Amino acid sequence: MSVSRNLKLGQLAPATRLRLTGVVFLVVLALMLALTVAVYRQVFTPAVRIALEADTVGNQLEPSADVKLRGLIVGQVRDVRADGEKATLDIALKPEHTALIPADVNARLLPKTLFGEKYVDLVVPDGSPGRSIRAGDVITQDRTKAGIELQKLMNDLLPLLRTVQPAKLNATLSAFSVALEGRGEAIGANLTRLERYLRKLNPHMPALHKDISRLADVTEIYGDAAPDLLRVLRNSITTSRTVVQKKGALKSVLTGTTTFANTAEGFLDDNADRLITLNRVSRPTLALLSRYSPEYPCLLDGLVKSEPLAEQMYAGGQMHITLEFALPRPPYRPGDEPRYAERSGPNCAGLPNPDRPAPPLKLKDGTSGAGSAGASPTAGHSLSGTPAEQRLVNSLVAPVMGVPADDVPAVATLLFGPMARGTAVSVA
Repeated sequence: MSVSRNLKLGQLAPATRLRLTGVVFLVVLALMLALTVAVYRQVFTPAVRIALEADTVGNQLEPSADVKLRGLIVGQVRDVRADGEKATLDIALKPEHTALIPADVNARLLPKTLFGEKYVDLVVPDGSPGRSIRAGDVITQDRTKAGIELQKLMNDLLPLLRTVQPAKLNATLSAFSVALEGRGEAIGANLTRLERYLRKLNPHMPALHKDISRLADVTEIYGDAAPDLLRVLRNSITTSRTVVQKKGALKSVLTGTTTFANTAEGFLDDNADRLITLNRVSRPTLALLSRYSPEYPCLLDGLVKSEPLAEQMYAGGQMHITLEFALPRPPYRPGDEPRYAERSGPNCAGLPNPDRPAPPLKLKDGTSGAGSAGASPTAGHSLSGTPAEQRLVNSLVAPVMGVPADDVPAVATLLFGPMARGTAVSVA
């Protein structure tokens, strides 16, 4: 019978044989494609099928999306269905990973990248029971606060991405990525250095804030003073023009100043030692004048007050004087050594209004007595008004007046005699 069948096939026409060969080829090709699709869909791969109920899945969650647990791919989305109120996802988990997944696990729908498709992220709650997930279990979307906020953030991000044109943003980020590639260490070092700078700057932030506030105040002041400053600048233009017009005279002044400076330099070089010596020699005198400087005001006031007294003294062409007899200074005794040892310092002695009669004054002049005003009341009275005193006074006054001693008038004895004896003469 087989021989007869082969004879029948062999008796077929060539065209018929070609048609049968083509049909067989198409059937084999269809079987290969179906087998490829089944392998791609993991029809022959063992899996634990569970369901995920979610509110929405968005537009970027497609079948064959990954299912991850702590970053590890543990399964795949096989189908996505929606009935208008909720969405149901058929998930196929790898059997070797089900022991790691508890039955009360929750899920989050997150994008892989900023512009990538979504995937299912399984979240294990704290304190979950020990039972592992099984086939036919139904899990729900994460309802915790963090999960809701994260989902809301992702949902709100989609309109933003549509607005910013993701293609252009992706090109920009790609350019940044190429520019920063291989510079991680340098960027990290710069960020570390920036962190040190900011740590040192933080303690000074209050002072910096205060300085910025003061800078704002200064800026306001300058803003208020701007019209005056501009007016000054306009006036400076006139000054500059005047300087340009008088540049010849200014040049002459500068040249003369240079010549004077050179001359002064030569003078100082030639007389430097003399000037230093003069300052050194003058220092004791200046120190003495400085010590008695408190006495100058009362002395000058006394001189000013003596002017009307002098005019009163010679009023009417006559001399008006008042004689006050004081005790004469006692003579030096054996062992006395005349010296000026008075170191009492500045003393106005009643100036500009001195006491009258003059009070006793004791000086350290080297005498053993009490002083010019405190001497013995009987000493020296034997010469008062005698011819001997007159001859003595005439011989002292004659050289001053430029006349012979015999031509000295008697009034000279009257005036200078008491002074020689220690008598004080004052204006009435």
